[in-house]
Amino acid sequence: MPDDRTAERLKRETAEVTEKIDSAYDKLAQKLRAKADKAKERAGTTKDEAKRAIHRRRFELYGDAAHDIEERLALRRAPSDGSDD
Repeated sequence: MPDDRTAERLKRETAEVTEKIDSAYDKLAQKLRAKADKAKERAGTTKDEAKRAIHRRRFELYGDAAHDIEERLALRRAPSDGSDD
């Protein structure tokens, strides 16, 4: 059984790594959201219908990916009730 110092070090390490992971998720979501915004803007200014459809699809895909990551991040940051479901 770990002593108090070991338990405290483990707790600190877990918090640090969790913060790094959350930061990486956040950065990726922001990057994908920016790509979605750019695709939406280009879809609105492109005259060619085929290219406009491509940009709309990119907007959907990047937006969905960003949304999924943001949801996952929100779940990671939500207070835990202590159960390991």
